[in-house]
Amino acid sequence: MIVSASRRTDIPAFYMPWFMQGIERGAFTVANPFNRRITRVPATAPPVHTIVFWSKNFGPFLEAGWGERLVGKGYHLYFQFTLNSQDPLLEPNLPALSQRLEQLHRLCERFGPPAVNWRLDPICHYRWNGGGTRDNLGDAERIADAAAAAGLRACTTSFLDPYAKIAKRAARLNGFAFVEPPPPRRVEILLDLERRLAARDIRLFTCCESATLGDLPGHSKIAA
Repeated sequence: MIVSASRRTDIPAFYMPWFMQGIERGAFTVANPFNRRITRVPATAPPVHTIVFWSKNFGPFLEAGWGERLVGKGYHLYFQFTLNSQDPLLEPNLPALSQRLEQLHRLCERFGPPAVNWRLDPICHYRWNGGGTRDNLGDAERIADAAAAAGLRACTTSFLDPYAKIAKRAARLNGFAFVEPPPPRRVEILLDLERRLAARDIRLFTCCESATLGDLPGHSKIAA
């Protein structure tokens, strides 16, 4: 069994004491956000083989030594680390990018590069206060350099999906609007990113982008 912790919120950054309480109890109770149905999720090893942690800030997790405690209890760990360009509009309330790149290095050093995946996710395009279209790819090469130096050989990406909750948050910012690139432009963006990452021996993967994958030329090695 693999436990995903979690895509709804940032457990490693904010809720590890709560998570460890579930580990000690041997189970989690999880409420479905739509129908409130309660599901009991086993938390002992076995049957749990691997815990997958998702975060934009692994600083608190690393400082408290939570990973070492879990490994000592018999769990395997895998880390989905979202590292995007530091844009104060899109990435508020995060440590400086330099600090998060150091976290990436420490994760790879402690748990091994195969246990860490870099997510450049999602790719966002937007306009702000009547200006031209901007994106959040400005630090992609800087992050790629750090990832390659840490031993990573893969990066996962996707384009922003305009969910209702995202549109609601964006509406709070006067003069801000997300821009959805057309399919040909998406292909250009992915091919350019693939080229830049390949120069650092990093392969690009996509998440939930089957339509765009189908538009890629045959020479591209981007995969799902």
